[in-house]
Amino acid sequence: MSDKQSYSQKSVTYDLLSSYNKNSDPQLHDYYYHKHLKSLEKATQQLGYEQMNVILPAQVRFLHAAPTAPSFDVYVNEIGILKSFSYKENNGYLPLPPGKCQLDIYCSGQSTLPLLSRKLALESGSSYTIALAPTLANESLKMLPFEDNPFVPPNEAKIRFIQLSYDLLSVDIAVKDGDVVFDQLHFRKASEYLNIHPMIVDFEVRIAGTKEIALPLPNKAFQDNTPSTIYIIGSNRESSSLESLTLSP
Repeated sequence: MSDKQSYSQKSVTYDLLSSYNKNSDPQLHDYYYHKHLKSLEKATQQLGYEQMNVILPAQVRFLHAAPTAPSFDVYVNEIGILKSFSYKENNGYLPLPPGKCQLDIYCSGQSTLPLLSRKLALESGSSYTIALAPTLANESLKMLPFEDNPFVPPNEAKIRFIQLSYDLLSVDIAVKDGDVVFDQLHFRKASEYLNIHPMIVDFEVRIAGTKEIALPLPNKAFQDNTPSTIYIIGSNRESSSLESLTLSP
Protein backbone atom coordinates (compact mmCIF):
# COMPACT_ATOMS: atom_id res chain seq x y z
CA MET A 1 0.00 0.00 0.00
CA SER A 2 1.39 3.40 -1.00
CA ASP A 3 1.71 6.37 1.36
CA LYS A 4 -0.90 8.16 -0.70
CA GLN A 5 -3.43 5.39 -0.12
CA SER A 6 -2.54 5.01 3.55
CA TYR A 7 -3.17 8.69 4.32
CA SER A 8 -6.60 8.46 2.69
CA GLN A 9 -7.47 5.28 4.61
CA LYS A 10 -6.12 6.68 7.87
CA SER A 11 -8.39 9.71 7.52
CA VAL A 12 -11.42 7.38 7.25
CA THR A 13 -10.27 5.31 10.24
CA TYR A 14 -9.74 8.39 12.42
CA ASP A 15 -13.14 9.71 11.37
CA LEU A 16 -14.73 6.43 12.50
CA LEU A 17 -12.91 6.56 15.84
CA SER A 18 -13.97 10.17 16.32
CA SER A 19 -17.63 9.31 15.68
CA TYR A 20 -17.43 6.24 17.93
CA ASN A 21 -16.25 8.32 20.91
CA LYS A 22 -18.41 11.38 20.27
CA ASN A 23 -20.84 10.76 23.13
CA SER A 24 -18.82 8.58 25.48
CA ASP A 25 -15.47 10.43 25.53
CA PRO A 26 -15.45 14.01 24.10
CA GLN A 27 -11.68 14.30 24.65
CA LEU A 28 -10.94 11.23 22.55
CA HIS A 29 -13.48 12.46 20.01
CA ASP A 30 -11.55 15.72 19.59
CA TYR A 31 -8.20 13.90 19.49
CA TYR A 32 -9.23 11.55 16.67
CA TYR A 33 -11.06 14.30 14.80
CA HIS A 34 -7.87 16.36 14.62
CA LYS A 35 -5.94 13.26 13.49
CA HIS A 36 -8.60 12.77 10.80
CA LEU A 37 -8.16 16.35 9.58
CA LYS A 38 -4.35 16.07 9.48
CA SER A 39 -4.46 12.80 7.53
CA LEU A 40 -7.01 14.27 5.16
CA GLU A 41 -4.80 17.30 4.58
CA LYS A 42 -1.75 15.13 3.82
CA ALA A 43 -3.72 12.93 1.46
CA THR A 44 -5.05 15.99 -0.34
CA GLN A 45 -1.58 17.49 -0.68
CA GLN A 46 -0.03 14.31 -2.08
CA LEU A 47 -2.80 13.11 -4.34
CA GLY A 48 -4.38 16.34 -5.46
CA TYR A 49 -8.07 16.92 -5.00
CA GLU A 50 -9.28 15.33 -8.23
CA GLN A 51 -7.16 12.23 -7.85
CA MET A 52 -8.24 11.72 -4.25
CA ASN A 53 -11.88 11.75 -5.24
CA VAL A 54 -11.31 8.60 -7.28
CA ILE A 55 -10.69 6.61 -4.08
CA LEU A 56 -14.13 6.90 -2.51
CA PRO A 57 -14.92 5.11 0.75
CA ALA A 58 -17.55 2.39 0.88
CA GLN A 59 -20.70 3.25 2.84
CA VAL A 60 -21.77 0.57 5.32
CA ARG A 61 -24.64 0.29 7.79
CA PHE A 62 -25.67 -2.56 10.08
CA LEU A 63 -29.08 -4.02 10.93
CA HIS A 64 -29.97 -6.32 13.83
CA ALA A 65 -32.64 -8.59 12.33
CA ALA A 66 -32.43 -11.63 14.65
CA PRO A 67 -35.29 -11.46 17.19
CA THR A 68 -33.82 -13.90 19.73
CA ALA A 69 -30.17 -12.78 19.48
CA PRO A 70 -28.55 -10.58 22.16
CA SER A 71 -27.45 -6.99 21.64
CA PHE A 72 -24.04 -6.77 20.00
CA ASP A 73 -20.97 -4.63 19.32
CA VAL A 74 -19.36 -4.31 15.88
CA TYR A 75 -15.63 -4.20 15.17
CA VAL A 76 -14.07 -3.45 11.78
CA ASN A 77 -10.41 -4.39 11.42
CA GLU A 78 -10.25 -4.69 15.24
CA ILE A 79 -11.64 -1.17 15.73
CA GLY A 80 -14.92 -0.84 17.64
CA ILE A 81 -17.37 1.21 15.58
CA LEU A 82 -20.81 0.37 17.06
CA LYS A 83 -21.95 -0.79 20.46
CA SER A 84 -25.07 -2.14 22.19
CA PHE A 85 -27.06 -2.84 19.02
CA SER A 86 -30.37 -4.55 19.82
CA TYR A 87 -33.10 -6.16 17.71
CA LYS A 88 -34.53 -3.87 14.98
CA GLU A 89 -31.81 -1.26 15.47
CA ASN A 90 -29.82 0.08 12.54
CA ASN A 91 -27.29 2.87 12.10
CA GLY A 92 -26.68 5.45 9.42
CA TYR A 93 -24.08 4.72 6.77
CA LEU A 94 -20.46 4.78 7.98
CA PRO A 95 -17.56 5.38 5.59
CA LEU A 96 -15.09 2.47 5.46
CA PRO A 97 -11.91 2.10 3.38
CA PRO A 98 -12.51 0.07 0.20
CA GLY A 99 -10.87 -3.32 -0.06
CA LYS A 100 -10.95 -6.37 2.18
CA CYS A 101 -11.99 -5.78 5.77
CA GLN A 102 -12.44 -7.98 8.83
CA LEU A 103 -15.88 -7.75 10.47
CA ASP A 104 -16.38 -9.13 13.99
CA ILE A 105 -19.61 -9.10 15.97
CA TYR A 106 -19.46 -9.62 19.75
CA CYS A 107 -22.06 -9.88 22.46
CA SER A 108 -22.42 -6.38 23.84
CA GLY A 109 -19.57 -5.47 26.19
CA GLN A 110 -17.34 -8.41 25.17
CA SER A 111 -14.32 -8.48 22.87
CA THR A 112 -12.75 -11.92 23.25
CA LEU A 113 -14.97 -14.51 21.54
CA PRO A 114 -16.95 -13.13 18.58
CA LEU A 115 -20.47 -14.28 17.77
CA LEU A 116 -19.64 -13.94 14.08
CA SER A 117 -16.57 -13.14 12.00
CA ARG A 118 -16.35 -12.50 8.30
CA LYS A 119 -13.99 -11.03 5.75
CA LEU A 120 -15.77 -8.80 3.29
CA ALA A 121 -14.57 -7.06 0.13
CA LEU A 122 -15.90 -3.50 -0.09
CA GLU A 123 -16.02 -1.69 -3.42
CA SER A 124 -15.02 1.96 -3.63
CA GLY A 125 -18.11 4.18 -3.70
CA SER A 126 -20.56 1.29 -3.08
CA SER A 127 -23.18 1.16 -0.30
CA TYR A 128 -24.01 -1.89 1.81
CA THR A 129 -26.42 -2.99 4.54
CA ILE A 130 -25.04 -5.84 6.66
CA ALA A 131 -27.80 -7.72 8.45
CA LEU A 132 -27.39 -9.99 11.45
CA ALA A 133 -30.01 -12.62 10.59
CA PRO A 134 -31.18 -16.01 11.89
CA THR A 135 -30.86 -19.36 10.14
CA LEU A 136 -33.89 -21.43 9.19
CA ALA A 137 -33.84 -23.28 12.51
CA ASN A 138 -33.14 -20.03 14.40
CA GLU A 139 -30.30 -21.84 16.16
CA SER A 140 -27.41 -19.81 14.78
CA LEU A 141 -26.72 -16.47 13.13
CA LYS A 142 -25.47 -15.25 9.76
CA MET A 143 -23.92 -11.98 8.69
CA LEU A 144 -25.60 -11.11 5.39
CA PRO A 145 -24.30 -8.25 3.21
CA PHE A 146 -26.75 -6.64 0.78
CA GLU A 147 -25.52 -4.09 -1.73
CA ASP A 148 -27.71 -0.99 -1.78
CA ASN A 149 -28.28 1.09 -4.89
CA PRO A 150 -29.02 4.71 -3.91
CA PHE A 151 -29.59 5.95 -7.47
CA VAL A 152 -33.21 6.89 -8.25
CA PRO A 153 -34.47 8.39 -11.53
CA PRO A 154 -35.44 12.06 -11.02
CA ASN A 155 -38.84 12.56 -9.36
CA GLU A 156 -39.32 8.81 -8.98
CA ALA A 157 -39.14 6.43 -6.02
CA LYS A 158 -37.95 2.85 -5.91
CA ILE A 159 -38.51 -0.08 -3.57
CA ARG A 160 -37.27 -3.59 -2.89
CA PHE A 161 -38.00 -6.27 -0.27
CA ILE A 162 -35.64 -8.49 1.73
CA GLN A 163 -37.03 -11.58 3.47
CA LEU A 164 -35.35 -12.30 6.83
CA SER A 165 -38.12 -14.09 8.75
CA TYR A 166 -36.81 -17.57 9.54
CA ASP A 167 -40.15 -19.41 9.43
CA LEU A 168 -41.28 -18.10 6.05
CA LEU A 169 -39.47 -20.16 3.44
CA SER A 170 -40.82 -18.21 0.48
CA VAL A 171 -43.29 -15.36 0.06
CA ASP A 172 -45.03 -13.30 -2.59
CA ILE A 173 -45.23 -9.51 -2.24
CA ALA A 174 -48.52 -8.21 -3.58
CA VAL A 175 -50.65 -5.10 -3.68
CA LYS A 176 -53.54 -5.50 -1.23
CA ASP A 177 -56.34 -7.50 -2.91
CA GLY A 178 -54.37 -7.16 -6.14
CA ASP A 179 -51.53 -8.49 -8.25
CA VAL A 180 -48.25 -10.00 -7.09
CA VAL A 181 -45.34 -7.57 -7.47
CA PHE A 182 -42.50 -9.90 -6.42
CA ASP A 183 -43.03 -13.66 -6.42
CA GLN A 184 -41.11 -16.47 -4.76
CA LEU A 185 -38.98 -14.26 -2.52
CA HIS A 186 -36.98 -16.81 -0.55
CA PHE A 187 -35.59 -16.60 2.96
CA ARG A 188 -32.47 -14.37 3.21
CA LYS A 189 -32.91 -13.13 -0.37
CA ALA A 190 -33.53 -9.64 -1.78
CA SER A 191 -35.89 -8.72 -4.58
CA GLU A 192 -34.89 -6.49 -7.45
CA TYR A 193 -35.58 -2.77 -7.15
CA LEU A 194 -38.85 -1.53 -8.63
CA ASN A 195 -39.19 2.06 -9.83
CA ILE A 196 -42.56 3.63 -8.96
CA HIS A 197 -44.17 7.05 -8.83
CA PRO A 198 -44.12 8.61 -5.32
CA MET A 199 -47.28 7.36 -3.63
CA ILE A 200 -48.80 5.51 -0.68
CA VAL A 201 -49.35 1.78 -1.28
CA ASP A 202 -51.04 -1.00 0.70
CA PHE A 203 -48.90 -4.11 0.28
CA GLU A 204 -49.30 -7.58 1.75
CA VAL A 205 -46.89 -10.46 2.27
CA ARG A 206 -48.46 -13.73 1.15
CA ILE A 207 -47.34 -17.32 1.56
CA ALA A 208 -45.80 -18.02 -1.86
CA GLY A 209 -48.27 -19.31 -4.45
CA THR A 210 -51.33 -18.71 -2.25
CA LYS A 211 -53.72 -15.93 -1.23
CA GLU A 212 -52.90 -16.49 2.47
CA ILE A 213 -51.69 -13.23 4.03
CA ALA A 214 -48.71 -13.64 6.36
CA LEU A 215 -48.28 -9.93 7.03
CA PRO A 216 -50.29 -6.89 5.91
CA LEU A 217 -48.22 -3.82 5.01
CA PRO A 218 -50.65 -0.89 4.89
CA ASN A 219 -49.92 2.77 4.16
CA LYS A 220 -46.36 2.42 2.89
CA ALA A 221 -45.34 5.90 1.76
CA PHE A 222 -42.66 6.27 -0.91
CA GLN A 223 -41.05 9.69 -1.40
CA ASP A 224 -39.62 11.09 -4.62
CA ASN A 225 -35.88 10.66 -5.22
CA THR A 226 -35.71 8.12 -2.37
CA PRO A 227 -34.90 4.38 -2.48
CA SER A 228 -36.58 2.21 0.17
CA THR A 229 -35.89 -1.33 1.33
CA ILE A 230 -38.61 -3.13 3.30
CA TYR A 231 -37.25 -5.93 5.49
CA ILE A 232 -39.56 -8.73 6.62
CA ILE A 233 -38.36 -9.77 10.07
CA GLY A 234 -39.49 -11.64 13.17
CA SER A 235 -41.60 -14.77 13.35
CA ASN A 236 -45.19 -16.05 13.33
CA ARG A 237 -44.43 -17.87 16.56
CA GLU A 238 -45.23 -16.70 20.07
CA SER A 239 -41.67 -15.62 20.91
CA SER A 240 -41.75 -12.70 18.47
CA SER A 241 -44.16 -11.09 16.06
CA LEU A 242 -43.84 -10.97 12.30
CA GLU A 243 -43.24 -7.37 11.23
CA SER A 244 -41.57 -5.12 8.69
CA LEU A 245 -38.83 -2.51 8.88
CA THR A 246 -38.28 0.13 6.18
CA LEU A 247 -34.81 1.63 5.62
CA SER A 248 -33.98 4.53 3.35
CA PRO A 249 -30.65 6.38 3.12
